[in-house]
Amino acid sequence: MNFIKYIQQPFPKLESRWKVVIFISLFVALFLIIFQPFGIALIENGIAKILILSGYGLVTFLVLFVNLIIIENIFPKTFNEKKWTIGKEFSWLIWILFSIGLGNACFTIYLNVGYFQYSLKFFVIFQLFTIVIGIIPTSILIITKQKYLLRKNLISANDFNENLDLNKSETSTNQIIRFYADNKKDFIEFNINDFYFIESSGNYVEIYLLNEDKIIRKTYRSALKRALDFFNNTTEIVQCHRAFIVNTNKIISAKGNSQGLRLNLENCDQEVPVSRGFVDSVREMIN
Repeated sequence: MNFIKYIQQPFPKLESRWKVVIFISLFVALFLIIFQPFGIALIENGIAKILILSGYGLVTFLVLFVNLIIIENIFPKTFNEKKWTIGKEFSWLIWILFSIGLGNACFTIYLNVGYFQYSLKFFVIFQLFTIVIGIIPTSILIITKQKYLLRKNLISANDFNENLDLNKSETSTNQIIRFYADNKKDFIEFNINDFYFIESSGNYVEIYLLNEDKIIRKTYRSALKRALDFFNNTTEIVQCHRAFIVNTNKIISAKGNSQGLRLNLENCDQEVPVSRGFVDSVREMIN
């Protein structure tokens, strides 16, 4: 596999961003306590040093909060997992490391401890030091994580396909679902046999149904969790992703990548993702 194809492979987005923000912030503070770079070792021990080291951890926390929480929430389409790749993960990582280095360099200047000559060279050295320290362990983590999840999900997909045809449930042909939007006025009725999947998009859900041998899409204002309540009595309907609900009787095959599983549905061109946290529940539902 060449480099271009490798960086175009899917890569999972973080599921617990807050944990990552807190962990890395604490790691930075601990790293500085142990190695004391940037002239920190010249500062006498005591409250001053503790406050300075805490300040670097706080700056890292603020930078990560802006990048991982605020920016990713403001631009959800840019950071949509369906289009997220190894290349994008590395690019985003380099920007985050750059912004952490820039933030901590500005914090060092703000301290004005007198051990540095503040110039362009200072910023360049500071940034190189930050990126070199951060890029090696995080790159190893990204590569290892991608290989592990890919191998695991390929095995899951193979196991999933072997048991799929043997374990499909019998669907009642006269079971009717009446789905109401948030306003409790707009609604749609459909036979469960005609239902394929629901995809959540912001405050709306898109319902995919079979109508006259064609799959159509109906959009209603509703949360995905609320939409799932309308299928309480249908054992073949299961949530497979934080943004998807699927009819397991429509699944004809599955394939795996590092993000999880991708389901192929009969007579449907669009694949339905199964995120890592839902793989076991979907398998159990089918079994």
